[in-house]
Amino acid sequence: MKTRLIFLAISALSFGASAQSLETLEPTGLASMTKLEVGLQGIGVGYEIPLSKKLSVNLSAGLGGGYSIDQNDFANGFNSRLIIDEPVAYFRSEVKYTYNREKRLAKGKPMWSNAGNYVAYQAKYTTRRVFDGVDTGTPLNKTLLNEVHWGIQRPLGQKFIFNTHVGLGYAADFDFKNSQLYPAAGAQFSYIISKSRRLF
Repeated sequence: MKTRLIFLAISALSFGASAQSLETLEPTGLASMTKLEVGLQGIGVGYEIPLSKKLSVNLSAGLGGGYSIDQNDFANGFNSRLIIDEPVAYFRSEVKYTYNREKRLAKGKPMWSNAGNYVAYQAKYTTRRVFDGVDTGTPLNKTLLNEVHWGIQRPLGQKFIFNTHVGLGYAADFDFKNSQLYPAAGAQFSYIISKSRRLF
């Protein structure tokens, strides 16, 4: 009798462990995630929404550095400044096409947290300084930044994500009424607040 009970207990534990390991595996589809994001853009909250197995939209908002494009005798001057106690608000949307998840799966690489290489189009709007009355002589204007970039997204365990990208952007300054092309680069760490089990 004791032998049967021990066998049943071991079987139940083995089944539970295998079920838990299967839960951590994700197919090649994408999951929706709510994230806390910290990076070169500042600190904010993001929501990644899958549209298909390879296409997703990342919407985010937060506080961070601002921009201005100065006119000079030779060309427009694209300026980016992060002043910790004088942040601007930003609103960002990014459409991502993740193209190599099947290859990652075939190589046995982690698939969770929408890991993969991607190409994307990003639009980011920044305000002037959030706090009124601050004047440091450094203008931070209302700007719209449009980028096309290539990037990678990698899981750091079950709860953290590293994301980096490079590309080309076009910035428009609504206050100075100037615009300019710029080389785009970004890096951020994300903490997953919640993740949907619904996959495409």
